[in-house]
Parts: sequence; structure tokens; C-alpha cells
Amino acid sequence: MCDMTAHETTEAPAGLAAAAEELYSLEPGQFTRARNDRAKQARADGDPALAEAVKALPKPSTAAWLVNLMVRRMGTEIGQALEVGAALRQAQQDLDAAQLRTLTSQRRRLTAALVRQAGTRAAELGTKVSAAVAEQAETTLHAAMTDADAAAALRTGLLVRALEPAGLGGVDLDGAVAVPGAVELTPRAEAEPEEPGEETGGRLHVVPDNTRAVEEAQEAVDAAEFVAEGAERALRRAEEKVRKAEARGLQLRAEIEELRRQIDDRETRLHGVEDDLAAADDQRDAAAESRDEAAAALAAARKKLARLQRR
Repeated sequence: MCDMTAHETTEAPAGLAAAAEELYSLEPGQFTRARNDRAKQARADGDPALAEAVKALPKPSTAAWLVNLMVRRMGTEIGQALEVGAALRQAQQDLDAAQLRTLTSQRRRLTAALVRQAGTRAAELGTKVSAAVAEQAETTLHAAMTDADAAAALRTGLLVRALEPAGLGGVDLDGAVAVPGAVELTPRAEAEPEEPGEETGGRLHVVPDNTRAVEEAQEAVDAAEFVAEGAERALRRAEEKVRKAEARGLQLRAEIEELRRQIDDRETRLHGVEDDLAAADDQRDAAAESRDEAAAALAAARKKLARLQRR
């Protein structure tokens, strides 16, 4: 497995970085068992702190594993992508609109091609990359190209989850890297499997052909198809949002009309109630006047009766 090329961090037990480098270079189906075996070995070696730390290492998402694979197997291409990202950030600082347009277009083409190529390599290792995973991996590359800290996190090859650009706030890296402080670490690139017929000694006589050109053209076609498919999906999502927004607008307009009708009805009924209230007020005043007159008459009658009874 790959050795670390940077110093150990003081935030994690000694040996954790090397263990993580080994584990996160494995294929997804191998991770959990290898991690548990490594933790048992550390405990057997008398290092319970390392054992607990290794046991706590989370299994990376498929998208994170794919990006980690790219860092190890496609180091040159990843380096080029991050260089484009650095130039893009500089263009943003310089407010260079023309350069921004050029680099943004280049970024899209480059990341699409890289993810497509990585998907092919993952399939060769027995891991199928879905469209959703490919999109997450491409988004992670975009995040690393737009944010220097995200780029450093990606270079570790120890991503646990996909990254997402977060606008002016940068990229949220909380829990994104397996080992605390691992942004200072860089995995050594793994050697690609030798193609049949390659020799370690001597030179081969190669008959010139256009195989590589055809492969590059095919990769360009694949990348373009991937971008076109993504654009088509985005268009369908946008059209669906428009349809839902239009339907919601019609519904709200209907509800408004109904509310207006109810308001008109309530206002008409209110006018009637106000008329009834005015009439009731008049009746109450008349009744109160009659009551007062009757009370006065009753008092006079009682007084007269009392005088007659005293005689």
C-alpha cells in the first residue's frame, strides 16, 4: 500500500495516518473488514488508542472513494484540474470576465472527462459508478477547484464524503477528511498496472499508430455525452420546476378569487348586520324609555296606595 509523504499529525494516534492511507486506497467492498482487522491487530500489538481510532474510521461514500481513486491513480490529471482551479480563483479576484468564461468552460469539460475516465477505472475494479455518484464526484472536483482548503482536503486521498461548493462561505469540510489534520498529508501516487507486453528492462520497438488519438477522441466524445446528458437532466428538472410553479400559481390565483368572493359575501352580510344593529339600537332605546315611564308610573301608584292605606 502507499506510504505517507508528510509528517504525522499530533491530533491523532501515531500510525493512524498510515492506517488510513492504506484503508482508503481499498475498494469499497474491502474497507470494513480491512478496517476491523487493522483495529484488532493494533489492539493485539498493545496500542488500544490506535485500535479505537482505526475502528472509528468511517467508510467513505462511493463518490468519495471515486475521488480518492482519482487522486491515487490519476495524479497528473488531478494536478492539472487543481491548477485550472487556482487560475479560476485568480481570475475571480482580478474580475477578469473573459478569463472566467474560458476557465469555467474548461473546468466543466475537464471535470466531466476526469469523472468519466475514473468511472471506467472503477468499473474495471468491480465498482459500478451511477449517474448520481458521478455527479457527486464532479461536484467535489468543482469544490476543490473553487476553494483552496477543499483542494488540500482532496489531495489527501482520505475523503469520507463528497464536497459541495458553498458560495462565499467556502466549502464545508467538517467531517470530510478521515484523519484530523490530514490536509497536511499527501498520498503517494499508486503505480498503474502494467499493460501486457511492457518490459521493465530494455526498450520496446513501437509501431506508430493512432490508437492513443482514437482513445483521446473517444474520451472527448464520452465527456461531451456526459455533459450533454447532465444538461438534459438539468433541463428536465428545470421544466418540471416551471410546470409545478405554473400549477401552483394557478392554484393560488383560484384561491385568491375564492377569498375575494368570500370577502364580498362577508361585506354584504356585514352591511345587513349593521342595518339590523341600528334598528336594534332604536328598539332598545324605545324599550328603555318605555321601561323608565312604566317604572315612574309604578312608583307613583305605590306611593298613592301607601297614602290611602295610612288613612
